[in-house]
Amino acid sequence: MKTDDNILVREYLATVERESTALPPAARQELIADLSEHIEVARAERPGDVRAILHEVGDPRTIAHTALQELGHATAHPVPTPRRRRSPAWLPLLLLVISCVLPYSGDHVLLNWVSVAMKIAAVVMVCRSDHWTTARKWAGLALATLLPITMNVIWYLTVVAPGNDAVVDTWRWPAAFAGLLLTLAGVGWLWRTRVR
Repeated sequence: MKTDDNILVREYLATVERESTALPPAARQELIADLSEHIEVARAERPGDVRAILHEVGDPRTIAHTALQELGHATAHPVPTPRRRRSPAWLPLLLLVISCVLPYSGDHVLLNWVSVAMKIAAVVMVCRSDHWTTARKWAGLALATLLPITMNVIWYLTVVAPGNDAVVDTWRWPAAFAGLLLTLAGVGWLWRTRVR
């Protein structure tokens, strides 16, 4: 067994002991002994997998809190539940719409990069949000981002790259409008299907 693994286990057990100071000394020693035995058995079965084993055993604060509850000391050292701040549903949708319009508001390259950054931020916000189910996220983002991006790539490869300037001048705004319509359709669908 590696010494780094032994250090990890010792630190983990010391943290559990520190978090369970409200337990009577005998109960605390029994808890540490049980955890130590459980960890050693798991290490024997899966050598070299100490981090995963400690992760499976659980958070030291949660273990200490559970032991306190079992002894009837539930009020001592309550474990705070981490809460992720919920962003409003309209924010990523607004970013998607702005990122679609922004590149056409001027001819500066910086606008394109800001637009890409906004689109990535909006996609991440939608993916991490609990306003939609996974299926609704996929459907809405496919309509609001994947289809317009695919359409822009096809437009670039078939019209812009070969240098068809006459076609670019004629169809630039209708193509931009089609991308905007797809984005608005996806944003509208996401807005209608959000969980309130």
